[in-house]
Amino acid sequence: MRISGWVLVIPLWFAWSLVAAPEARAQSADVRSSAGGGGGEGRAVEEAVMRIPRLSAPVQFDGRVDDAAWAEIDALPLVQYWPDPGDAMTVRTEIRVAYDENFLYASGRFHDEPGGVRANSFGRDQWDGDDTFDLIIDSFNDNETALKFSVMPLGALLDEEVQNDATPNGDQWPLNQDWNGYWEARTDRTEDGWTAEIRIPWSSLGFAARDGRVIMGLIAGRYIARLDERHIFPALNPDIENAEIKPSLAQDVEIEGVESGPPLYVSPYVLSGVDRTRDLDLGAPPTSEMPREVGLDVKLGLTNNLTLDLTANTDFAQVESDALQVNLDRFNL
Repeated sequence: MRISGWVLVIPLWFAWSLVAAPEARAQSADVRSSAGGGGGEGRAVEEAVMRIPRLSAPVQFDGRVDDAAWAEIDALPLVQYWPDPGDAMTVRTEIRVAYDENFLYASGRFHDEPGGVRANSFGRDQWDGDDTFDLIIDSFNDNETALKFSVMPLGALLDEEVQNDATPNGDQWPLNQDWNGYWEARTDRTEDGWTAEIRIPWSSLGFAARDGRVIMGLIAGRYIARLDERHIFPALNPDIENAEIKPSLAQDVEIEGVESGPPLYVSPYVLSGVDRTRDLDLGAPPTSEMPREVGLDVKLGLTNNLTLDLTANTDFAQVESDALQVNLDRFNL
């Protein structure tokens, strides 16, 4: 009779992003007419391209959004998405979006009553009724696909890929939760709510620049769990299914003087543990083994919309099944 012990899995995750971008030209925020881009009957704003401002100085990426550079950026004009579409927000929400030569930045100051913030989730891609700060970015402005980035008050990240213009295809939900990109977020709890900062490398987005200009689709919002209230930009019609994540309804935004450099993400892992075996019939002391495995995942961007994924010694620790054991006595294995 053999009794197997336990195995300890210790993953080590590292990511390096090679970001190549020329010096971006400084610019101020304005709105200019455009003949193309997203929009439609589900969006209650004039079809236009909004120019995203460039940060005038570096920001300290700590989630506190108290840098002078943020104070120079106008907050987005948010409205209620539900429960009362188009109405003023019951609590104040301030979301700002800006960029520099390496990153797209977003900050949020989310006011709330003392003890009102719902913060439960710690793990990546887990949501347990938390407040959230969301960005949906249609980086290729194709009105079909987008990337959704969400951060929660405890700093947990959730990212998903929007497909088919957020329209379900039969039983297939239009969000791919298996997509994981390289991006960062920081949060901070305050007496009157919470704050957050997000930064996304240009290499993680991918886009096509024309004459130094990039047009993307943007939806930004906040969810308040205790009120079941969502704030959103631009103003969208909730009667349209999944309007809050629909790329074709996103606000077109313009960014100048940036490039999407080829990303390189390297994720090594180490797998080790202890396997103890005891022979109860002979009364011999248990024997121990320490399995050791190493592996590597590499993601390399070849073009703006083509990525090469390589794996050496795939880590199947999460999917391996236990060896079949047959027990013919009354004692549990």
